[in-house]
Amino acid sequence: MNKVKKIICNMKIRTKIIVIYISILILSILLSYGVFAIINQRYTEQEVGTVAMQTASALKGNMDFIFENVSQFSDLIYFDKNVQDSLGRVNDRNIDPVIQQTIRKSLVNMLLSGDYMENVFIFDKYYNSYSATKQSPILVDNEKIQTAPWYLEAKEHDGGIVFSHGTDGVLRYPTRKNKNCIILARMISDQNDYSPLATLLISIDESTFLEYFDAVGEEYDSQYCIVDSRNHYIIPPAETNPELDQLLLQNEIAGSGYKTMTYEEEKTIVVKQEMGIQDWSLVGMMPTNSRKVMGNYQKSLIALIILLNILVVFVCSVTLMKLIFKPLSNLQEYMGFAEQEQFREIPITEGNANEINDLKKGFNAMIHAIEQLIEKIKGEEKTIAKNELDLLRAQINPHFLYNTLDAVSALALLGDNDNCFKMTQALGMFYRNSLSSGRELVTVADEMDCIRSYVTILNVRYNDGIHLEVDVEEQIQRQKILKLILQPIVENAVHHGIRNRDGMGTIAIKGYQDEDEMIFIVTDDGVGMTEEQVADILGGRNRMSKSGFGLYSAIQRISLFYGITTPITITSEIGCGTEITIRTKILDGGMV
Repeated sequence: MNKVKKIICNMKIRTKIIVIYISILILSILLSYGVFAIINQRYTEQEVGTVAMQTASALKGNMDFIFENVSQFSDLIYFDKNVQDSLGRVNDRNIDPVIQQTIRKSLVNMLLSGDYMENVFIFDKYYNSYSATKQSPILVDNEKIQTAPWYLEAKEHDGGIVFSHGTDGVLRYPTRKNKNCIILARMISDQNDYSPLATLLISIDESTFLEYFDAVGEEYDSQYCIVDSRNHYIIPPAETNPELDQLLLQNEIAGSGYKTMTYEEEKTIVVKQEMGIQDWSLVGMMPTNSRKVMGNYQKSLIALIILLNILVVFVCSVTLMKLIFKPLSNLQEYMGFAEQEQFREIPITEGNANEINDLKKGFNAMIHAIEQLIEKIKGEEKTIAKNELDLLRAQINPHFLYNTLDAVSALALLGDNDNCFKMTQALGMFYRNSLSSGRELVTVADEMDCIRSYVTILNVRYNDGIHLEVDVEEQIQRQKILKLILQPIVENAVHHGIRNRDGMGTIAIKGYQDEDEMIFIVTDDGVGMTEEQVADILGGRNRMSKSGFGLYSAIQRISLFYGITTPITITSEIGCGTEITIRTKILDGGMV
């Protein structure tokens, strides 16, 4: 041991550096291989599982759009007066040519307007059929209509929309193989006495869904399908085989989620997304070696390797400093002072022309540069903070002005002179208080007057739907406060709470002093907000909306001006209302 230590001590610095770096490099390679071998499988499955769930959710959105589109088109037929009148005149099993022509015209118009519908049929109370089709011929087995499960379910829903798989033999294609389809069925009732008139049937060919599945499958090397709770295909994947059927149909996923399974001797993610229609679910599979997902994974892997190498270089540098450059301990001590913001220059021994003396000179020059830089940064930070305050304040007022002027214009056009005058006066008072001759600070009393003017404007706009209660302690009425910090809070209460409830809503403002702070509590009895909505507001994620921008700006202004990290807290409950608490500091010499 002593012999090895002696050999190391007698090595030249260059040799020591090479030996240390090679040793650390080998250790880094071995460590990297071991770490990545352990985390690779789990990370890959999580990454692919996340992408698979996102893709399935996007596909479900497309499916929902298709079903919603077809449902809206069915309303056109359901409420079509010509169809209603024609069906009301049907009184026997013989089809009246005039009735048939009238109904078919409406069906053709609807079919030509929709991209997803292939066939549309109406079966009257005598099971006569009226149709419009994009592909023909199609035979109708009238005897099977009244026993078809979709027909019975549509009768039970009494005009409600029912989606089902296939027509149960009611429709047949004599010249080609019967097509797989999803159908919409609903009873058409008389709009006068609600008696049943007929049954509407709209079919959507499986190719409509397969186009979406193929587009996603080509991008992610995946397969998607729609299945029911009995493990039967509603819309099968483009290509099937027994092993794929076993994978997609026999999954054990409860609800929506994903699970890692084996397909063709490779790890595969099977994802399930409940569709909310019948007992159908969107099921898909995505291999863990998907090209697109693995591309993102490779980027993450490269970034991780770079971070690890940076860590290795850092460790290597620290090792070299401790083992080789002991004469630099004095420099390290002064660097420690610098880390504690005690910038001291190192005494330099004159006449020594060596590397250590050069390092000391360089360190002293760095200390001098840092001190100058700190002073420069402090000045820039003050300038930036002031610019941010000016910018935020400039962005708030025009937003409110535009909306109010629009309302004044509308009242003027309607000839409502009283409310027009009332709103104009309130707007003048609002801007007289908010502009305050260019001052950033106003009294609490002025801020309350500004709020009252603001609520007056809103009451004109919303038919006196807002009741304002103000309870502010007398001792803080003359205290100075940053202007326009409560108005966005009240605006948020109106837009997220009061405006969405029935009847008049109440907004209460309470203000009091708590040691060296002023506390303002704004409550409303509106519809309340979810935890996600509260988080979005505090995080600024909805600042593109009208009220969201103002509230987020208020948070930023208070934080910048008063130096308070969390100046606003929000407590809300759906159906009960919202309470927002604002903290500001009492300024020195702030009493007017």
